Amino acid sequence: MSSTKIIDCILWDFGDTLSVWRGGSPEWMTAYKKIEEKIGISSAWNLGLIETEKVLTLLAETLKITESEVYNHLMREDLFEFFPFTHNFFMSRHLPQSIVTINPPLFREMTAPLGLDDVISTIVISGEEGTLDKGVLCEIALQRMNINSTNDRVLLIDNLQANLDSWMDRGGIGYLFTNDSEFQKDVANGIDGLASRI
Repeated sequence: MSSTKIIDCILWDFGDTLSVWRGGSPEWMTAYKKIEEKIGISSAWNLGLIETEKVLTLLAETLKITESEVYNHLMREDLFEFFPFTHNFFMSRHLPQSIVTINPPLFREMTAPLGLDDVISTIVISGEEGTLDKGVLCEIALQRMNINSTNDRVLLIDNLQANLDSWMDRGGIGYLFTNDSEFQKDVANGIDGLASRI
């Protein structure tokens, strides 16, 4: 049996891979949808093209609450629901790892209390980098991790095939996350085994 290691480090998607955000009540989702239809808030915020303050104002006006109430809601750490096994695996930091995520700049502040910085090298956020291309975000993460590795030894774990395709087009390795129990089965024989689960 070969002892040659395939994977040097892991890049993790966040939403629907490590965690689900449970802050979208029907009222909030209706408000967000109204704003989305009006100004296309999702892409603009995730690209950093619209200021968080503007989003808070629009949500407050639509929900008829104060901007402070909107902000406090977004900052609630209890609204993050982690997939238990996957989260434990992530927090165990088996290899150097980072998070690469399509999210607004506020994501860094929202997740600050979650202890992510204790087990990762960096968080790369689309809203700070001005791109929704996961392949580009992965390369930025790899540069910032400052490890001696190449794309073909870097695993992206993501729940969206399009994101994996973007990274694999750049020579990277991808694993499609579907759910907590499948991930537990697929990683049972070691991290390198995930490379064959595309």
